[in-house]
Amino acid sequence: RNALSGPSLWQWDLLIEKRFRFTETVYLGFRGEFYNILNRTNFANPPALLQPTLGTGTNQVQPGQALAGTTTGNSLFGTLNSTVSNQIGLGTNRQIQFALRLNF
Repeated sequence: RNALSGPSLWQWDLLIEKRFRFTETVYLGFRGEFYNILNRTNFANPPALLQPTLGTGTNQVQPGQALAGTTTGNSLFGTLNSTVSNQIGLGTNRQIQFALRLNF
């Protein structure tokens, strides 16, 4: 248990808001939201399927040969080959959005 761990996942988000008051109850709010402001790449967990390595079957290889994880003969076991696939929220690429809001 807990012998293997995937890559770390972290990002910095920032929210800035400025309010411009016109009267006591009416104001215009300008807001900027920055997600993953440092634009750090968050990798997904690597493939955990390890092909059998001994035997005489069609998908098995003898000792000393490359693992047969793909059609090219290279194994993808433990290789970071994709990023977290969220479009919004935790794990996204850098995103910036601005908003104006009139409160009355």
